[in-house]
Amino acid sequence: MKKALSIFVLSLGFLAFENIAYAQPEIDACWNYNNSEDYERAVRFGKIAVEKYPENASAHGCLGLAYYNVGELKLAYEALKKAASLTDNKEVLMYIYNQIGLTLEKMGYLDDAIPYFRKSISLAKDLGNKDMQFQILNYIGMSYKNKGELDKALSYYEESLSLLNNEKEKVDIYGDIASIYAEKGDYKKAINYYQKAIEIAEKYGDYRGASIQKLNLGDTYTKMKDYKKAKKYLSEGLEGVKKAEDKFWEGVGYLFFGKLYKDKGDIKTAKEYYTSAYDLYKSLGVEVLAEKILEDIKKLDKSK
Repeated sequence: MKKALSIFVLSLGFLAFENIAYAQPEIDACWNYNNSEDYERAVRFGKIAVEKYPENASAHGCLGLAYYNVGELKLAYEALKKAASLTDNKEVLMYIYNQIGLTLEKMGYLDDAIPYFRKSISLAKDLGNKDMQFQILNYIGMSYKNKGELDKALSYYEESLSLLNNEKEKVDIYGDIASIYAEKGDYKKAINYYQKAIEIAEKYGDYRGASIQKLNLGDTYTKMKDYKKAKKYLSEGLEGVKKAEDKFWEGVGYLFFGKLYKDKGDIKTAKEYYTSAYDLYKSLGVEVLAEKILEDIKKLDKSK
C-alpha cells in the first residue's frame, strides 16, 4: 500500500509540474506506463525522454521512479538526484526527496535516507500537506525500526498517528506501533494495539487487514508462550487471508504456525508448516524468503 501511495503522489507532483510546460509525449508515456505498472516500458520511454529533454526534471524523475520499480536502485538514485537539481518547485522537490529517501532505504543506506525524508517533510509542512507529512513520518519510523532504534521509530509512528482524523486509516499505524512494542518485549502494549487495529478493521469491513493483524497478534501470543490464544488468532488470521486470496500473508501464516509448533517442541508439525510456506513462496518467486525458510527447515532436521 505504501509503495502504491508513493507512486501515486509522486506522479501527481511531477504531472502538476508538467502542466506548467508544453506537452511532451515521451514524458507523458513514461508516467502513464509507471502508473499502469508497466515498468519496463516506463524505463524505455523514460530513457527517450531524458535524451530528448535533458534539462527536464519530470523526465529524469519519471525515469528514476521506473528504475526504482524494476529494482535498478543505483540508476534510480542517480536519475532522481538529477531531477532534484533541475527544479526549485517546492511541491515537486517534496516528492523527489521522498522518493530518494525510499530508494536509499531500500538500498540499505538508512542513515543517508533519513535526511532526505527530513527535507521532504520540511517542504510538506511549508506547503501544509498533511497527507505527505503522515506518509513521510511513517517512512522515517520504518527506517529507525530497521536500524534497531525502536524508541525513535515509535515516536515517529505516534506523531504520524496524531495527524490522522480518519479512524479507518489508523489500522496500519496501530499495527506498526504494536510490532515495535512486541520487538521491545512489551507484549501487553503490543496486544493492546493489535486489538485496536483488529477492531477498527472489522468495523469498516476490512477483513483482510483484520486477518493480517490477527496473524501478528497470534505470533505475539506465541512469544508469550500462550499457545491456546496463539493458535486461536493464527487460525482466524490464516483463514481470513486465504479468503482474501493474499498468498504472501498466507505464507506468513504458515511461518507463524511453524514457529508456534517449534516453540511447543512439535518438530514434525512445525516442519510441515515451514514446508508449506517454502513451497508457496517458491511458487510466487519470492526466492530470498524461500531460501531463508529452507535454512530453517534444515535446522529443524538437525534438531531432531
